Amino acid sequence: MREDKQGKGSSDPLLEIYSSLLPEIWEIVSELIGEAILELLFALALRKTGEKYPFLNSLKVTEEGVSLGGLREACQTIPQAEIHRGLQSFITYLLDLFSVLAEGVISRELLPKVFPKVREAERLISQK
Repeated sequence: MREDKQGKGSSDPLLEIYSSLLPEIWEIVSELIGEAILELLFALALRKTGEKYPFLNSLKVTEEGVSLGGLREACQTIPQAEIHRGLQSFITYLLDLFSVLAEGVISRELLPKVFPKVREAERLISQK
């Protein structure tokens, strides 16, 4: 992974991790609570985390799922650590919403899939 003088590296491997994780979260949770409710929760999480991490606003959410199409372009000039913090905050906020909604049922389904990928992302950004 190459970084330039400002600490900005190629974010492609990092974005690949999250690009596979977010649709996986969508698929699992939509089966449990339905797409319309899930769309609302994703939009709420985006609104909340997008205030601190504006690049997250490039994610688009519909009843069909979450689209990461504009994320790569929005992240081109952002340091990897910042991208990771923003996406991790977004997923953490989602997990908090899911826990409140379903008293841990959703989290039990998601955590075994989420934690390994977040750890992988952390390893990626810590390598220099």
